[in-house]
Amino acid sequence: MVAEAPGQNFDVCLLTTGFPRFEGDLFGSFVLELARALHRQGLRVGVLAPHDRGVPLREEIDGIQVRRFRYFIPRWQRLAYGGGMPTNLRGSWIARLQVPFFLAAFWLRALDMARQSRLLHCQWTISGLIGYLVSLWFRRPVVLTVRGSDFHLSKSRLGAGVNRFIYRRMAAVLAVSEDLAQQLGTIGLGPRQLHVVTNGVDERFHPADRTASRAACGLPQQGLIALYVGLLVPVKGLDHLLDGLVQLADLPIICVLVGDGPLREDLEGRVRDEGLQERVLFVGRRSAREIPQWMSAADIFILPSLSEGRPNVVLEAQACALPVVATAVGGTPELVEEGVNGLLVPAGDGRVLANALRRLSTDSDLRLRLGSAARAGIDGGDFTWDATAARTRQIYDSVLGV
Repeated sequence: MVAEAPGQNFDVCLLTTGFPRFEGDLFGSFVLELARALHRQGLRVGVLAPHDRGVPLREEIDGIQVRRFRYFIPRWQRLAYGGGMPTNLRGSWIARLQVPFFLAAFWLRALDMARQSRLLHCQWTISGLIGYLVSLWFRRPVVLTVRGSDFHLSKSRLGAGVNRFIYRRMAAVLAVSEDLAQQLGTIGLGPRQLHVVTNGVDERFHPADRTASRAACGLPQQGLIALYVGLLVPVKGLDHLLDGLVQLADLPIICVLVGDGPLREDLEGRVRDEGLQERVLFVGRRSAREIPQWMSAADIFILPSLSEGRPNVVLEAQACALPVVATAVGGTPELVEEGVNGLLVPAGDGRVLANALRRLSTDSDLRLRLGSAARAGIDGGDFTWDATAARTRQIYDSVLGV
């Protein structure tokens, strides 16, 4: 990138609606990994994200300058974090009330960050709207990364219209999967504006001793463990996972749910009602540094989502040599090849999901073959965050005319 202009402290500022609030926080962890990788590329990186109670407004993480904006009385901030903005908006009138305050606070702080930056890179569509509004004052190029959850907004005619308006005004739009790129192409984005830039996978994810990992996680050594890692929110399809587990009472399989969210109480209630207490474990939120150990303790990874972008958690499971059972939604089929490194099932069908779990649970050779192929795919591909950052920087340079 070319030499900085006076008063510009950052080569790029990442505008995001989610970012880790403390060490090991999984929320928006891929934004932090991208920022770190861009910093390793030699770029001066700033981040602007929503504030959460008890979190510093300013801090430096591995050379990255992080700024957070308050948008309401701190103890009552409900729009960001939690179950994610789409879920929070559906479930909380307080969150809906805070939307105008959030947008105003985000815009005001983004103005200051844009003044200090050569380029804005927005994560999620709502950040793209802020980036566009800021660019009307400071003529900064705006790049937008679109992820799977962005399309929850576009189901209504109004939401689709807002998305279309934002995307067409970006200097570049980055889709995290080929599936998303195809959807974006239908609204008129051409190859000069639209790019596929996939996420990376951290090198901490690799096969490890299962016995030691189970002991460290406090899990039983006997029986099969099927693992889910993620938010407990409706779009993850966990009700259908429970539908499937009810049909597997004859198998020695334990389902471990790592994560938290607004559905936890309802899911725990259903587990009690179905008599699944011995076979479904809720272990709550775990830090990012603990997740590789939980994956190494498992035999199977499950992702029963109703909608996805290109789920990084699947890459992480594959890096740990786990066979994956996942729904064929979004960019997931780009990662999971049926019968090669995992099994794909239709979304919302607990019966088919149960059949896939039964097939893997009763065939250890199949589990080993699919898991080995999953790890081989990671080893044979370029799935590092440094590769993601290098591709992203090429787009920055193109946008800036370097």
